[in-house]
Amino acid sequence: MVAAKRTEVAAEGPCSRSVEDPPRAALTPLSRTLVLCGIFLAVLMGAMDGLVVGTVLPTIAVDLHQVNGVTFVVSAYLVSSTIAIPIFARLSDISSRRNVFLAGLAVFIAGSALAGLSQNLTELIVFRGIQGFGGGGVFPVAVAMVTVLFPPETRTRAIAVLGASSGVSIAAGPLLGSYIVSITTWRWVFYINLPFGFAALAVLLLAVGPLRAPTGERFDVLGAGLMTGWVAALILALFQVANSGWGWTDLRIVALLGGAAVLFAGFLAWELRVEHPLVPLRLLRRPVIASASGIMLFMGVVFSALITFLSLFVGIVLHDPASDVRDMIYFFAAPMLVGIFVAGALLNRVQYRALVLPGILVSGLAGLLLDRLTSSTPLWSLRFGLLLSGGIALPLIPMGFGLGMGLAGAMIAVQNDAPTKEIGAANGLIRFFQSLGGALGISLLTIFQTWRLGQLSSGVTTPDGALGALVHSYDDVFLILALLVFVAFVCSFWLTGRVPSSRSPPKVPIATGRSAPSRPGD
Repeated sequence: MVAAKRTEVAAEGPCSRSVEDPPRAALTPLSRTLVLCGIFLAVLMGAMDGLVVGTVLPTIAVDLHQVNGVTFVVSAYLVSSTIAIPIFARLSDISSRRNVFLAGLAVFIAGSALAGLSQNLTELIVFRGIQGFGGGGVFPVAVAMVTVLFPPETRTRAIAVLGASSGVSIAAGPLLGSYIVSITTWRWVFYINLPFGFAALAVLLLAVGPLRAPTGERFDVLGAGLMTGWVAALILALFQVANSGWGWTDLRIVALLGGAAVLFAGFLAWELRVEHPLVPLRLLRRPVIASASGIMLFMGVVFSALITFLSLFVGIVLHDPASDVRDMIYFFAAPMLVGIFVAGALLNRVQYRALVLPGILVSGLAGLLLDRLTSSTPLWSLRFGLLLSGGIALPLIPMGFGLGMGLAGAMIAVQNDAPTKEIGAANGLIRFFQSLGGALGISLLTIFQTWRLGQLSSGVTTPDGALGALVHSYDDVFLILALLVFVAFVCSFWLTGRVPSSRSPPKVPIATGRSAPSRPGD
């Protein structure tokens, strides 16, 4: 029955105007519910991936005997996601939205299967890159599909369901990761994506048609090639420095970095002149969007690198099990989600900076406390059996809360500052910077931590001395992350304005790419 109700685009003749999608009435309530379930399932898998893998990262490092290079398991996913976000978003605007979404989901499933089969770190990094490319294409296209398939009166609720995936992933991701490694191997954190992914594929194939876009615009092939080239060359150079021991003066590294610089310059020049760019850099001419992009870039570094390196600290230095890594992630991610919702509720009453500046400042000050961790620091300590008084958890709570307020303020500011017809492109731009920051940040900080560890452990002959050197190298990384929060604080000064009084801000300020009502003059 569901298949019989599939939505198709009818061709009215050779001269007929292209219709983006069939009448929404063609979808029965059952079909619409099944479609939303399938889309939500795919988005949830992508949202949970980083938290699940972060929880089991120490287990992977020990099993593969790679403590330092294992961070590239995270950065590989972020790098390929960075490349995929604008590519899939643009393809969905000029071709079949459903087919583009299914292609991204299929790549994610294939990458998950291959990652679970990895026999060494290099294979895992490569397969995580494949997985990330598919995962990066899921969310932006999911929002576009919901916008097309759901009428205005139900669209907001449908997008809110997608936004809720962030909350569900924070609640379930670390728990799922710790549970999996407690009963089986880390490989199942990847295998578990297969049944859910195939279920989502089947539902969307049966319940909805191609959803062809009406535009006749061309895909920016050159822009995609240049972007892929400079990002890949840069990350490959960083990986070889961190994992293979190549020096910065090695001709191979010089060639890779030089090639990345040339491709990056070409990418900037091309994207600023092409009519329909892959990455709309022209929007950075608007001060609010430029400010928000800077915030997202540095916050992307902090969010991804903090979870990655703290997971390794708890699992490797403190020798705590995955359940403690899970709890550590909760202490940071749960307050961040609370901060997002609090900011979303208050930003229609105050200026953006009135929440963003104090939120980021609190986050940075709390982050400075992480520079004092030792090999005997507990995950948490309680006073009177109830009040949290110390441990790793104490600074993570205000740090996560402040970071959430900063992210929410930046996202909402962009949604209200961008021209109505370019809100989707603007949201995609700041997500691009957030993902790019995480990818580059983890790679550069891995190189720094490896170099710093070599300095501190030079001449050390005792196990305690080696452990102390490792602890200090991580502390230096956490200090850099706290300082980067203050750089985001400086970027926030240009986040001027407030939510227009004639409209309310999104209640769930996740970067969903939702469309805003028209504004005069747009």
